[in-house]
Amino acid sequence: MLRLNNVQMSNVNGNEEDKDTDNGPRSAKCFKTVGDQFMNIEVNLASYITNLDYSGTEVKHVYNPIDYAGQPHKLFLNKYLDGEKKVLFLGMNPGPWGMCQTGVPFGDVDSCLNFLGIFDTVHNPPNSHPKRPVSGFECNRKEVSGQRFWNLFKTLSGTPEQFFRNAFVCNHCPVALMKESGKNVTPPEMPIDIRTMIVEACDKALLEMLDLLKPEIIIGIGKFAEKRAKDLVKKNGRKITVGFLMHPSPINPQANKGWNDIARQSLVDLDVIKYLKPDELI
Repeated sequence: MLRLNNVQMSNVNGNEEDKDTDNGPRSAKCFKTVGDQFMNIEVNLASYITNLDYSGTEVKHVYNPIDYAGQPHKLFLNKYLDGEKKVLFLGMNPGPWGMCQTGVPFGDVDSCLNFLGIFDTVHNPPNSHPKRPVSGFECNRKEVSGQRFWNLFKTLSGTPEQFFRNAFVCNHCPVALMKESGKNVTPPEMPIDIRTMIVEACDKALLEMLDLLKPEIIIGIGKFAEKRAKDLVKKNGRKITVGFLMHPSPINPQANKGWNDIARQSLVDLDVIKYLKPDELI
């Protein structure tokens, strides 16, 4: 597949008024579809985080797949985000061989192509890390977290249309921040000032997403996402349940001991199976 060099989308919606400000990303304006409104929130947030000053931090490379993989990401939203959702699965940030390649949350290439039906042009990000090259849908590295995540819902829901009938998935932060080594920089590793700016901007965007999707429950994939959701819901007085799903990352030893069964039981305990399975199988 052809990948163009140094082609970036400065604003997916093509509206200069909708760019982020010095105080963080602006609110979503009135766009035609829910997917358009959602992407506007993401574009503003990702642009704000990408353009922060990371001098004096361990962050040396910033990957914004909402920009350079904006075409498959927009396809994902247009295809599966058509209105309010009962369940919102919330991840932390893009993985190097998943969303960083395809623009789809937990989007390992095989799941995108053979389950979600997502494929489109991915451009080269600026200042990419040699150990984290972006080759889009030509990437032959496996994103185990994504494989586990989507295989679970392929088993439970049967089709992506059934899963997305009542559910959606996104990340708290749509941008990947990497060290000189290429490893992910987590919030606790950042200086307090830059960490606060990022977390507050992500929380503000998530609040806008909640207003748009009106979920009954947020399921944090991993402890960080769960905590952000809990804090946000409590602080803003939202009547939304927050649950926990163990992160499927192979870095997590427990996830390598039958994550599928553990995750399935968690979904049963959270009483969300009824939203994910076809009605005749509940």
